[in-house]
Amino acid sequence: MPNSYFQFKQFTVWHDRCAMKVGTDSVLLGAWSSVDKPFSVLDIGTGTGLIALMIAQRSQDAAIDAIDIDREACVQATENIERSSFKDRIRIFHRSFQEYTTEKKYSLILSNPPYFSDSMKSPDKKRNTARHNDSLPLKQLIEHAITMLSDDGKIALVLPVSSSGEIDFILATHRLHTVRRTEVVSIEGLKPKRFLIELSGKAPPGYTPLMDRLVLTTHEHKRTPQYNSLTKDFYL
Repeated sequence: MPNSYFQFKQFTVWHDRCAMKVGTDSVLLGAWSSVDKPFSVLDIGTGTGLIALMIAQRSQDAAIDAIDIDREACVQATENIERSSFKDRIRIFHRSFQEYTTEKKYSLILSNPPYFSDSMKSPDKKRNTARHNDSLPLKQLIEHAITMLSDDGKIALVLPVSSSGEIDFILATHRLHTVRRTEVVSIEGLKPKRFLIELSGKAPPGYTPLMDRLVLTTHEHKRTPQYNSLTKDFYL
């Protein structure tokens, strides 16, 4: 029977009541996203609250709003955050992203969004909502996020490689720019199945996006030095 919690260095994440458990994609996004200045943050589809907690650990100046459409996820995220030392800087809101409105402008908007569209659905409605993009298509997510983004703000996402064409079309349509993109390879030698991407509405003249690749494990199923370096402040 799998553990009902996941222990990180500075906090514990319980996930027994969440449709989506602690997973590599969220850990990668929380560790990879830019936190290079004091900022306000929005975590879309927070689930257990993991990404919000990771950003709070990485930046002492971050004030974080985290939302989720699932009530049980919000309850569990609230409990995880209340048990942490970051509880004064993270607020949880139970609502869909489409219904979320605020006058605030965010410097960083993050999401590990639902991305399955054509795959077979499970009998678990909550898991379907967390995994399938019926409830939050990528186009809607980015278009709504743009309205809340500060002038020099960034949107950070983790997506399947199959979304590459769609994200390129959305960027061209809304005049967004790729700041960074990291292809994620699960096991060395295989093709990437995921990528991390950071978007911005502003780009300096003549800028070149940072493009690289992250390999997670060796053929012997050991974490690579690259993966260890990225997540060393979190994994035990």
